Amino acid sequence: MFMKRKNIKGVALLVLLVVGAVVYLAACKKDIVTPINNIGQVDDYPGYSDEAKAVAGKIMKFKRQLVDRENVARSGLCMPIDSVIWNVEALFNAEYAFSERKYIETVKQNLEFFIDVNENNEASFEVVAQLYDEITDAVRQAYLNDGINCDKSLMAVVVDQGEWVGDRVELKVCVVSGKIEQNNSVKNPVSGPFSSRDCWYYGEYGGTCNDPSVFGDAAEIIEDSINYYYSGTLVPQPGFRNLNFGMFMVALEGSEYFDENGDPYLYFYDVNGNPPLYLNGDLLNYYYTRELEVLLHLLPTDLMEQGMLPMAPTFIEVDILGLMGFTNGGSYYHHNNYVIYGCKDFIPTQELPPLRDLLN
Repeated sequence: MFMKRKNIKGVALLVLLVVGAVVYLAACKKDIVTPINNIGQVDDYPGYSDEAKAVAGKIMKFKRQLVDRENVARSGLCMPIDSVIWNVEALFNAEYAFSERKYIETVKQNLEFFIDVNENNEASFEVVAQLYDEITDAVRQAYLNDGINCDKSLMAVVVDQGEWVGDRVELKVCVVSGKIEQNNSVKNPVSGPFSSRDCWYYGEYGGTCNDPSVFGDAAEIIEDSINYYYSGTLVPQPGFRNLNFGMFMVALEGSEYFDENGDPYLYFYDVNGNPPLYLNGDLLNYYYTRELEVLLHLLPTDLMEQGMLPMAPTFIEVDILGLMGFTNGGSYYHHNNYVIYGCKDFIPTQELPPLRDLLN
């Protein structure tokens, strides 16, 4: 009888040891499979909005698909054209564009691509992945040859839909690069950046009033000043990045907006109307101020009312060209504007792909 109780106790002890070992191993296994940087930790970042989380999530999903492109392509995944444009533009800017830097001057280059679509106007993922590689190679080459030799940086890449040609869609890619200021501190906008010493010639011949051989013209000097003060973005807190996405480009010839006196806001003169071709400091400040009224208020308000921009669009950059040609039914000297607007979100750095120089 005593031996029987002893055996029963031994069996019970063995069972307890086995159960304890199973519980311990299960607990260890749970600890191992639980990621250290889990999704819930991003809530530690105040100011990380739900919209920004959704944007980062879409970008990283597309990035993972590109990494696993062979399996994704075999799955038969297809994308509508608007998704292709959004994904390519957003991921490219997340990986290669330094939108927060202060640019002293910028350069625009336009590239064209075509993508095949099916009967549902969708592109296969295999085609989308090839397109991303082609755009990356072409933008890298354009950026390399933008004419800026020092302190250069890639500011933005804008992807827009072009014409349909049979079962192919044209994609227009605008590459914006520039020269940066190494002291990237925030510069408060000034109402009149030009002094009495400034004087620039209008248009394609360029130069200052005293030396026409100097590179640039009045339009470019106004452009650089606007971009310098208004296109940079201050990141509100450490550990975050600014991301521009959903970008949109619009062109103006100069005759679209008139003030209460009937004068065009932008430089726009009949060639026979004795236009000012040498712009002194006062005239430069005059057109600088009027450009800002159009770029920051009049134009984005109109585009928002037409549903072409979000309710809080971001001004990203403007390219101003001094031209003379036939427009608006006559021959005019005018400042042609190519303006880029977009959406802006602040996203924790760890939630986006590592930012790197496209040339390295």
